[in-house]
This record gives sequence, structure tokens and C-alpha cells, in this order.
Amino acid sequence: MRTRRPFKFFQLFAFLFIITGILPASAQQFTWQAGLPAISETGFYTISLHPEFIAKSDDTALTDVRLFERETAVSYILRHDTPYITLPSPVITTRNDAAHRRTVIQLQFKEEYLIEQLKLTVATPAYFKRYIYITKDTSSMTPGQEFALVSGQPAAFKLYTPLKTRQCFIIIKNEDNPALQVKDISARQQHIYLTAWLEKGKSYLLKTGVPDLPAPVYDLPYFANKLPERIPMLEAGNITPIPAVIKNMPSPAAETHSSVFTSKKWIWVGICSIIVLIALLSIRLLRDMRERK
Repeated sequence: MRTRRPFKFFQLFAFLFIITGILPASAQQFTWQAGLPAISETGFYTISLHPEFIAKSDDTALTDVRLFERETAVSYILRHDTPYITLPSPVITTRNDAAHRRTVIQLQFKEEYLIEQLKLTVATPAYFKRYIYITKDTSSMTPGQEFALVSGQPAAFKLYTPLKTRQCFIIIKNEDNPALQVKDISARQQHIYLTAWLEKGKSYLLKTGVPDLPAPVYDLPYFANKLPERIPMLEAGNITPIPAVIKNMPSPAAETHSSVFTSKKWIWVGICSIIVLIALLSIRLLRDMRERK
């Protein structure tokens, strides 16, 4: 019988190791949340994502956006649609680089917005054809995304690869021409929204802000063509940091529901209990080893 005890101990140790990994993992995750208004009727709803909420996401594909009812993830369809939404105006700084025959325009935003389109308004001259490059970093070896800026043609450029950034640059190649006088620049993104089945009387939260979180795989997108043509729209508001992750912030609206695995108090009680149990098992194993000697 004694020969079995070390094996049983290692089984228990492996189980406890897994539990200690699960407890803190369930406590972290998302850093930002936005609440939905009360659901008056059960059914499908479109949830519009504000640019400020999208700015909190970790990547351009919004793979870390989740919809929760308490601790349960809710399936959704992520959609992009027109018309474009104009983002809050950036701070614009223009520098004419005569040595390289170019104009460098720096755009600085308050948030890490998702930029899918840039629109320029040129004051002078009346006729021009220039090539422009849009990039996040002027020191990069790659020139950025290239577009032709021509008088009399629309100067709204849809980016081949959307940028998610607080800062980007528009580089205008002047060659031997005088610099253009650009009087206005606006950044835009498509209308981005979720479609989900929501139930009356339940509370829902949008969450985001997890680095490298894989995109969810839901059943609902396979049935997108079966959804009703007209779906009510909800606006997610009250974007706040989640207090369990971001500290020293003004008191945000905390989630109204918690469980054993998301409460800080119970997590620490669980961790301390596991440490004590491991210590007791270790003492017992040492005693067994001494008895066998």
C-alpha cells in the first residue's frame, strides 16, 4: 500500500496545480467594459460599437470583443457597414521637408482609434497630381500605403490595411512642385456593430482589451442570411475600466454579478487554502518516505 502513496500524492499535486492556474486566469482578462440598456423584448438586436470602445480593443480585427450575460459569453455576428463615421478630430502638424521634396503631415489622436479611411481637402493649387503615403512610422523602411491625390477627383482614401493607432503620417511627394496647401483632414471608420440574440430582463456587458486573444468561433454567423431584415439597434454606453484589472482610477460602475471564480476575496482564500494543503501533503509524503527507510 505504501508504494501507492507517492503516486496518489502526485495526482493530487497535478490537480492542485491546474486549479491554481485556473483561479487567477479567470480573474484577469478584460480591461474595459460598456453596458447595454435594459432589454424590453426578447429577440435579435444590433449593438453599435462606439469608436471610443473600439479604441480600447487590442487589434484591428476586434478579436477580443466579447458580449456577456453575467459570466456567460453570448454569441454574436460582427459586421462592418457604411456610411463611414468621422472620428474625433486629430491634432495636425505639417512640415515641409525640402531636402526630400515632400510634405509630412502628422495626425495625433486622443485614443488608439481604428482608421479605415482618410479624407483630405486641398486649398491650393488648382491643379495637381501627387502621390501620398499613409504610414504609422516615418522611420520605417516601407513607405506605407500609396494613393494618388489628383485635383477634381475624390480625396477620400480607403486604407488597404486599417490602422489602429494614436498617431499616423501622411507623406505627400512634391517632386519639383510647390507644397500643397491642405486645409482639412478627417479620419473615418466604418459603422461597426454586433448582432446578437438578447433576452428580456437580463443584463449584458460588452468587454474588450485582452492582448492576443483569439477570435471567437460562434454558430450564429452561419445563419446570418436567416436573420430578420429589420433589427432594433442598441447603443453601448458608459465605457469604464474594469476595476479588477486597472487600479487607481475613478470609481467605475462595477459589474452587478460575481461568482466564486471572479471575486477577489474568494480567489485569495482559494489560493491560500491550496498552499496550506500542498504543505500538509508534502509533510505527509516526507513522513512516508522516512517510514520506508
